[in-house]
Amino acid sequence: MIVSRIIQGILLLLLSSSIIQVVLLGDIPGEDFDAKVTGLYENGILMKSGGVISAFVGVPLVSLLGATGAKLTILLALFVIILLMKNITVEKLFSSIKDCYGKIKDYFGRLNDESLRDNYEEEIATGSNYRIGENEGELILDDKKHAALPLLDKDVAVAQIKNFFKKRFGFEDEDEEQNEELSVILDKKAEDLTVEKTNTNTIDIPIVTEKANDEYLKKKKQTEEIEAAELKKMASVYNQSDDSIDVTLPESDPAERKPIDLNKKDDVKHEKKAGSIMPKSDYKYPPIEFLKAKELTSSAVKAEKEQMETATKLVQTLENFGVKATLTDVHRGPTVTRYELQPSPGVKVSKFTGLADDIALNLAAAGVRIEAPIPGKAAVGIEVPNATKETVTLRELLESDEFKKSQSKLSFAVGRDIAGNVIIGDIAKMPHVIIAGSTGSGKSVCTNSIIMSILYKSSPDEVRLLLIDPKIVEFKVYDGIPHLLIPVVTDPRKAAGVLNWAVQEMLRRYKLFADNNVRDIKGFNEKAAESGGIMEHMPQIVIAIDELADLMMAASNEVEDAICRLAQMARAAGMHLIIATQRPTVNIITGLIKANIPSRIALSVKSSIDSRTILDTGGAETLLGQGDMLYSPSGMPKPVRVQGCFCSTKEIETVVEYIKNDATVKYSDEIMEEIEKNVPVPKGEKASVGGSDNGFDSDDDLIEKAIDIIFELGQASISSLQRKLKLGYARAARIMDELEDIGVIGPSEGSKPRKILMTKSEWMERKLHRADE
Repeated sequence: MIVSRIIQGILLLLLSSSIIQVVLLGDIPGEDFDAKVTGLYENGILMKSGGVISAFVGVPLVSLLGATGAKLTILLALFVIILLMKNITVEKLFSSIKDCYGKIKDYFGRLNDESLRDNYEEEIATGSNYRIGENEGELILDDKKHAALPLLDKDVAVAQIKNFFKKRFGFEDEDEEQNEELSVILDKKAEDLTVEKTNTNTIDIPIVTEKANDEYLKKKKQTEEIEAAELKKMASVYNQSDDSIDVTLPESDPAERKPIDLNKKDDVKHEKKAGSIMPKSDYKYPPIEFLKAKELTSSAVKAEKEQMETATKLVQTLENFGVKATLTDVHRGPTVTRYELQPSPGVKVSKFTGLADDIALNLAAAGVRIEAPIPGKAAVGIEVPNATKETVTLRELLESDEFKKSQSKLSFAVGRDIAGNVIIGDIAKMPHVIIAGSTGSGKSVCTNSIIMSILYKSSPDEVRLLLIDPKIVEFKVYDGIPHLLIPVVTDPRKAAGVLNWAVQEMLRRYKLFADNNVRDIKGFNEKAAESGGIMEHMPQIVIAIDELADLMMAASNEVEDAICRLAQMARAAGMHLIIATQRPTVNIITGLIKANIPSRIALSVKSSIDSRTILDTGGAETLLGQGDMLYSPSGMPKPVRVQGCFCSTKEIETVVEYIKNDATVKYSDEIMEEIEKNVPVPKGEKASVGGSDNGFDSDDDLIEKAIDIIFELGQASISSLQRKLKLGYARAARIMDELEDIGVIGPSEGSKPRKILMTKSEWMERKLHRADE
């Protein structure tokens, strides 16, 4: 590439010198070659010849072809060299000339077409499909087939063309004198600009004066008010004619709002259909106002300028490395911009993929990702980070039409793709997903956005949650919401028991499906609705694990077996897994787990090896972090780059607090007892400590210790006895029942701690009286 450019430059220099001497100055003086060279040198010093270089091309051509032939040959050779240097073919050159001539001819032809002018001005007078151009008196149709067409005459058009070339090529300074000719013509013609319509009404063209524009807007506003009054009158007549149909709008109280838009007919039909098979629930959906709205951070003008500069540098960088391509399209997303390039004929796609680091160096970018080719397009995509990043909020996605129209109760907000489109996922279709990324990549925020989407979309009768949080701090905020089957699980071994219980629940559901001759949870719930209350509605269950690595370290075999069984069979039973980890290594995300969980969300990782572990392909190592992800749901051939939505901890706390205040929570003791039975026993230890009556301590000693703990803590709960006495759930529950029988504590009050009915001194007195007896 560089050698060819050097050769072309040398030839251009030789031909230029020859043109100066042979074409402009005439014959070369001197009898022989030496004399001619000497004469050219002496005259070149005096700036009266083309120099000695012209002798190497000019002298042989003049000797062979004569003066006229030499001139034509040199000019033709110069023309060919310029075409080669600009990479323009002869066919493309003549095609451009033809197109340019056609546009100029069509432009002046439309100026003389009176019928086109009448239709054009009529559209402008009615305010349809036009916008004001940069120059005064110029309107541009929104239809791309029309170019800028002045409403005046040829004089205005000529003046505009002159001004364009003055600005484009710098013939004059850009001052007020530059537009003097155009301004004079506009002032002269502006007073006569009116359009006569067939109904004899005269309407002023709205761009000529501000007065005409104000009158047009006034008439338009009056027309809209009349139409609104007529519609209101028709609605009142409709209400009086049929009282059985309720057309009143829903109340604006945010606490009563439903997760779908009831103002749309399609959604109303869906709501009625869902209500026929769903049990009634008093769950109040949290107001969307609890979530933060989107903030505008960058201007369109600044973004467009940034794109133009980057595109120019990108094409130039590729050309420097010998890769010829044409820029076909640009898509700007919240975090990155994708430049779509079409390779020239003969250029291999592999040449692009090897230039990622070189492109990043020349663009001074943090990281460049190359997608070659783009699925469904004959182009290569080069993704470059934006100088100014935009935050995608959870609220803007929950308010989008895509989320509102989604009928699945397990729909969740993912984010926005490179083109700025809203991406909504569906756990029911995935049906399980792995979320992996290094620290700070946005893994926990992504998991929280899924849970928050469920809280805004579904009631506890429709979806129940099992949250496993070995890190203790991520999911603890959700404790107490009605969607939870049991409190948030933080013990890794108990988490293994939760997964084992989930397997048993899955098998129980399949047995119910077989007994009722249905295939999945949807068919079962439809049959339950038809039974008239004999069969109970079966909710979907989502099991979210925040850190898989801790579970694999505590009980790897049991966890892996349970996850694989659930991943293989739990979809039809309405049970789904969301597994997150910050250590995407092969001993955490094993081959067996990957084979059974097809959907993946990869956030920023440190190496391409980790990226291949998650996605079976590279690319995640070039992500920027903070929610920048590769989203690969089941059935998608290639991952899609998405900027994930953000939801702050304060927003989550506000929403959860609202739900807790308006709901009564009662966890299932039966499920908690089954989970305790399924907790795996570590090697070298005996069976469950509290699983039988033969514990480490006698019942009397345990009761004494339990009473001391209750008085010390000031409250009585089963979980506190489990932690302090290292008991199982069943043994701790029995001790609580005994303390209730002897009158130390009061009866159970749901999820609240039991009341203490006596003081410590009263208990000591009771012990003394018993000892005296």
